[in-house]
Amino acid sequence: DLQKVKIDEILHPVIKKYATFFIHKKLKLQYIPIDEVVVTDKKWLGVIAEQVLSNAVKYTPDGGRIEITFNKDVLTIKDTGIGIASHDQTRIFERGFSGFNGRMNYHSSGLGLYLSNEIAKNLGLELSVESVVGEGTTLKILLQQDKLDTRV
Repeated sequence: DLQKVKIDEILHPVIKKYATFFIHKKLKLQYIPIDEVVVTDKKWLGVIAEQVLSNAVKYTPDGGRIEITFNKDVLTIKDTGIGIASHDQTRIFERGFSGFNGRMNYHSSGLGLYLSNEIAKNLGLELSVESVVGEGTTLKILLQQDKLDTRV
């Protein structure tokens, strides 16, 4: 159900769920509470946020940093992880696609980002990725509020 929801209400439970991983891997979380309201499906946007954060935690080495920001309808989750090869970046949302690092180290199913992208399409959202191998990955969730009927 589409409803007005604070972004923090979606992110807090997800961040809390991964708190032990942050502690265990000594990851720094840069996150300033986001006091913004969007019209979306709280549960399903939470599923997407969890998948993206899960990947960030999984692919960021010990002592790394994950940053969550929101600016002009774009929720960004950026990590200092292993990164995604440029030739794989166009394929990460394909069903069953798992990049070299996912296959070698994490027994990745290649379904998480595919399903997230399918959910995003159904919610009128857009996922995009920018990444540099060895430097990290930035995944953006574009919450196109102007395209929604906001009379919720």
